[in-house]
Amino acid sequence: MLGAIISTILLVGLVISAVMLTSTLLASNSFERPLCFQNSCVKEFLSDTDQSFSVAKATFDFGVAIATIGGIFVALLSYFTAASNGALTNHIEHLKVFGEYLESEILKREKLSTQSIDRLLLYGLIFNQSRVGKTTVSDEYRKFLEDLNSIIFESNERCVVGTPGGFSYNDHQRKVKGHMAQAGIFVYHAPRNDYFEMEEQLFSLIHRISQSFCPPNTLPKMLARTYY
Repeated sequence: MLGAIISTILLVGLVISAVMLTSTLLASNSFERPLCFQNSCVKEFLSDTDQSFSVAKATFDFGVAIATIGGIFVALLSYFTAASNGALTNHIEHLKVFGEYLESEILKREKLSTQSIDRLLLYGLIFNQSRVGKTTVSDEYRKFLEDLNSIIFESNERCVVGTPGGFSYNDHQRKVKGHMAQAGIFVYHAPRNDYFEMEEQLFSLIHRISQSFCPPNTLPKMLARTYY
């Protein structure tokens, strides 16, 4: 496309220059003059035809300018394409490493199952800009941990003897279940002791993931549980 535009510009410019040159030579009867290579003859010839050569020069200058601008544009386009492809490749590789690590950590915890955790949703919550090449921790994940701490804190407070309303295991489990669903984690209903064992392993997993994939001291530490 760019080559066709440059070729058209050159063709039009050279045709105009040739027409001007021919008209000038015809008007000045230059074709009837004897062949002369003396300095005065050349000077007179160039003086009569300088504008036609100026048009030809301007045409070539304009063509070079267009080619230069086009080259820069193509180079930028190639750069952005390569950067985009590189970002996608890095995203896939990082997601693969995350998935493998997540699976290995789940297998260390008998109360957890790989089928109950959607690695894509969890990864997307933590690294929501990974597709554009950024693996910085998202504000959404930071908020997710802060809200989880709020649930833990409230349950710890309610578990203190004499607290109005007291601690409700079912209410607590329902809050944790709803909260974890945001990260693609399915929390099943279970008897009190089984549930708390599973919850301990789940919170341990989340802490381990944050510890391994997020910069230190950038996320709130998970509160210790005293309600079980």
